[in-house]
Amino acid sequence: MRLTMRAAIVAVVTSLEIAAAVTGDIAQFSAEKPDDVQLQTAIAQAMQTSPLTANSLIVVHVNHGEVTLEGAAVNPLARREATRLAETVLGVTGIRNRLSVLNTQTAELPSEK
Repeated sequence: MRLTMRAAIVAVVTSLEIAAAVTGDIAQFSAEKPDDVQLQTAIAQAMQTSPLTANSLIVVHVNHGEVTLEGAAVNPLARREATRLAETVLGVTGIRNRLSVLNTQTAELPSEK
């Protein structure tokens, strides 16, 4: 009985040590700020995967966590979605949305030859 109890205590202590080590690693990892390239990549991927912004022509610039969105959104909803997507990326400190909205009613289609 004593041996079993001792083994159980060792197992619990070892589990707690492992949990503390893993939690410490996660806390250390999450405390590190992503660099501008990582932020730019994450935001661009989010824009490409969202059905609202996938067809927009959006260029993402990041400088010390400050995001600037430039280019053209296909509609006002896509413009707002671009800001919302950038806001969801951890490490973004601010957003400047300089996107214009395409006027699809006056846009010219290429002539078919």
